[in-house]
Amino acid sequence: MKFKSATLLLCAFFSAQLCAEALPSTPYVVVRGHAERNMVPDRFEIAITVQKTGLSVSEASASVESKTAAMVQSLKALGLKPAQITATNISISPEYRYDNATQKNVFIGNQVNRSVNAKFEDKKTLQKFLTQVPDGEEIRIGGITSSLSTQKAVESELLDAAVADAKNQAVTLLDKFGQKVIGLYTVSQEAPSIGFESKAMYRSMDAAAPPLGSTMEEGVITVNKDVYVVYLIAAK
Repeated sequence: MKFKSATLLLCAFFSAQLCAEALPSTPYVVVRGHAERNMVPDRFEIAITVQKTGLSVSEASASVESKTAAMVQSLKALGLKPAQITATNISISPEYRYDNATQKNVFIGNQVNRSVNAKFEDKKTLQKFLTQVPDGEEIRIGGITSSLSTQKAVESELLDAAVADAKNQAVTLLDKFGQKVIGLYTVSQEAPSIGFESKAMYRSMDAAAPPLGSTMEEGVITVNKDVYVVYLIAAK
């Protein structure tokens, strides 16, 4: 786990302009504690679009339905449960191309499409599925989203670590000035309006989009937490 240094502001004297109403009227220190962790994702969600354009709506629809059914069957054969697979209803819309000679839109057919989303619980199963996707412009992979199965647990651990980091920073700083913490006033992810950011700098997740193929790398997800702690202080 990696901790960044906290930002601290010691208020020995107060002014109405500097200190917000939510802050104490006695000496205090405001500490921003930070904790973050880089992790390898273990969950992957893929978006697939099956699309066909043709003058015959029935033929285009039949083609899309057939390929969508084959796609879903392939996913189930790999062990995905119904809850891990979602498909939209069929969509039909006219498609045109612009003719420069006549300067008019020319009807070229009806575009029929369906979308399928699949959630994989490991990288190997996803890789196996990608090798089974047929070539051609009718099936398009929209992208892959990475995530963590342990997201809530990790965020809870990081919140505890950020609070501990804030306390350590406060004790270290105050010791240099012959001060000590005598009480906890507030803990929040919202920054007091005394020069800090108006919002706690909190990102639940940042996922690097993984490349496709047999050598796919997961990338890294950064989970981090920031807390703002107000401690009451006094001379030692």
